[in-house]
Amino acid sequence: MEKTLVLIKPDGVARGLTGQILARFEQVGLKLVAMKMVHASHEDVDRHYALTEEWMMAVYSKAKAKYEAEGRPFDYPDHKAYGGEIKRGLVDFLKSAPIVALVLEGEMAVSLVRKLVGATEPASSAPGTIRGDFSHDTYALSNSQNRPLRNLIHASGNLEEANNEIKIWFTDTELYKYEHAFDAVQYDPKWFLPS
Repeated sequence: MEKTLVLIKPDGVARGLTGQILARFEQVGLKLVAMKMVHASHEDVDRHYALTEEWMMAVYSKAKAKYEAEGRPFDYPDHKAYGGEIKRGLVDFLKSAPIVALVLEGEMAVSLVRKLVGATEPASSAPGTIRGDFSHDTYALSNSQNRPLRNLIHASGNLEEANNEIKIWFTDTELYKYEHAFDAVQYDPKWFLPS
């Protein structure tokens, strides 16, 4: 089974949404294998948001496309300038107040969590997603206020990222193995067969 990391960001914790967010994951059958509330250190957040070429290009492309679709100018010359600015804001934001870190486990956990979370920009997230239901922040508003998006939650983007991020926030002894009702109901091929 895959494992993935979720961080409920300071805005999600401060708004009292931790329980509702966690419930969304548990309701679809994901197993909670680790959870803690932390006041993140600069070092952990800096390692979490690795300033890779791929990450910078992804955040730049999303924001630029949104601005262009709305016919507004995008004032960043390239992905490095925008990526660096976004990382600085994210580091400051994530260490500004407590966050809740969790590890979820299940079949295709990474893609399932990403689907449940919704688009990075809450205003573009579909109803029924966590961001679509609980936030409405926009790239334009956050950029005009010189702050990161208040989008409640971080979810690992792929399995490699999940494995790396889990190691930043949790030790091996903090990841629990236990029987969960969904282990049988969802994954045991003989569970519904007559005896």
